[in-house]
Amino acid sequence: MHSNTYRGILVTVTWLLLSSIYSANACTLPFTLTNGQAADATQVMANYNALLNCVNSAVPGGPTNSVQYNSGSGNLAGVGPLTNGQVMIGSTGGAPQAQTLSAGSGITITNGPGSIIISNAGSASGAGLYSQVMSTTPTSAGTGLTTWLNQGSGVVTDSAVGMCIDVPSSGSTANFSGRYMAAPMPPYKITTLVAVTRNSSSFSGVGIGWYDGIGKLHTLNYTTNGGGAPIFQVLRWTNVTTVSAVDVASSANAFPQPVWLQIADDGTNVSFSFSQDGANFLPIFSVAKASGFLGSSGYSNIIFGINPQGSRTLGTVMSWRQN
Repeated sequence: MHSNTYRGILVTVTWLLLSSIYSANACTLPFTLTNGQAADATQVMANYNALLNCVNSAVPGGPTNSVQYNSGSGNLAGVGPLTNGQVMIGSTGGAPQAQTLSAGSGITITNGPGSIIISNAGSASGAGLYSQVMSTTPTSAGTGLTTWLNQGSGVVTDSAVGMCIDVPSSGSTANFSGRYMAAPMPPYKITTLVAVTRNSSSFSGVGIGWYDGIGKLHTLNYTTNGGGAPIFQVLRWTNVTTVSAVDVASSANAFPQPVWLQIADDGTNVSFSFSQDGANFLPIFSVAKASGFLGSSGYSNIIFGINPQGSRTLGTVMSWRQN
């Protein structure tokens, strides 16, 4: 009898202490007990168990140094721990995400312990003619062009001026070799400044376009015109060694290097353009994706590459922007 009485007193005191300590957590109890009321043991235990469940759900989520957020039903979850430069960014309808800031054109971001430094990159007087349209120096990883198509003896390097693909001559035959990545979600534009090093009396070409992930390509190439002045061509490749058609070829205007190439996908149409100043582009070809060479779902990978026909050819990506 005394044992049961002591247990009841202990449960009641414990419950009162827990209630006092964790009242700030807005725990909901199934029974309300007022001062002077004879406490029913079943009600006390129900409140006690509910309080313990509430306390357990209030335990911080995630590992040490995580940032807490309400994950629903009164529970806590954690994001992180955050690395240098990471911040919590909202995600509509979902949990917040730990992300770093992305630098736009002309901007550099430097992340450090507890710091984010955002700077203007190259817009000062005397920084160069193309300072307003140039990206930071492109790298293979930075562009996203990390997967080879038909590498053969080709090599890629991150040089002082950008990512460079170097491919041996394929002789008198076409042989497209390049690096590709998954295309972003439309709408988007990819703009690149390209320099080409070659000595061809054939049809050496360097360009950008789309790869369907199976065999076919649709590319805008800056091409030597059988040893004549370079031209722009929009080419249909049935496979890496076969050009099945030329959608359009520009006049032989000896367009000087480096040249700006641009491809775009607005969700309905794909288009190819070029420029000499990097800001104002001349469209050369456009087609509805549904009736395009790669089909409505085939414009799925962005590729930059080389057809080293007639000469060892180096293609350098000196600027790379996606918007």
